[in-house]
Amino acid sequence: MREMVRYVKRIKKTRLWIRNDRFKVLIFWGRFLSTRRALFGFILLFAIIFVALAAPFITWFPPLKTMVGKVFAPPNFTHLFGSDDLGRDIYTNVVYGARTSLMVGLISVTISVMIGVLIGALSGYYGGKLGDLLMMMAEMFLVIPTFLLALIITAIFGRDVRIIILAIAIASWPGAARLMRAEFLSIKERPFIEAARTMGLSNTRIIFGEILPNAISALIPYSTLQVGTAILIEAGLSFLGVGDPNVPSWGSMLNNAQRFLRTSWWMAFFPGIALTITVLSLNLIGEALYDYLNPRLREP
Repeated sequence: MREMVRYVKRIKKTRLWIRNDRFKVLIFWGRFLSTRRALFGFILLFAIIFVALAAPFITWFPPLKTMVGKVFAPPNFTHLFGSDDLGRDIYTNVVYGARTSLMVGLISVTISVMIGVLIGALSGYYGGKLGDLLMMMAEMFLVIPTFLLALIITAIFGRDVRIIILAIAIASWPGAARLMRAEFLSIKERPFIEAARTMGLSNTRIIFGEILPNAISALIPYSTLQVGTAILIEAGLSFLGVGDPNVPSWGSMLNNAQRFLRTSWWMAFFPGIALTITVLSLNLIGEALYDYLNPRLREP
């Protein structure tokens, strides 16, 4: 009876939190962005997102179009980042490459997290043979390095950007699954879950309505860091020549530039800087989120 009363009180507190969620979100972001690392990361990431969204308005040439200028032209007023061996404008391709990288990173991580959450939740909640079987499947994927598995899938099924996104997602989901399994194993033994079972709530309601909202916070910093990892994987695939040739990619630009490093430094410098800034901003935000959401590391 006491557990049922506690459960009812918890529901009331949850409703009260929903009413005041706007204020709590503002407080969270205010405190989170007060750290220099988080603020610097968000400024960099916001600038990259702005450039990606405004690409058609801040560029003057079509992406990937050849002979829009002189071959190997150094940075100048017409071609801000210079041109490459085929007369393509590097500035245009760097800007549109931000779109490709962010799209691949966000979509692939979203898919991998959805797969990982589902498998980790089932494994952690039900346990037993089902949980062992699901974790064995996850460990089978973990045996092969993420980049190598994505490379194999892309080489077999094609170089289309949609295949690359699915390849990265398939290679990345085990980490989210193991994280969710650990959270579910911890939360399912708490008193309010026992109270939910006593009240007759279905397993689906308990998993997605009670445990998952309490476990999802652990995925926020993990997902942020995984976006940067996915961007690096896509750039690595393009650098090796298995990226989509029909979309601008920083990796393919670096692959093309390696032959001309001594004579045309700008071909590698600008896409390399863009890739570094993007991954750095995501890592700064992810690490700051982990430190902030971890009560053991949070400063009093």
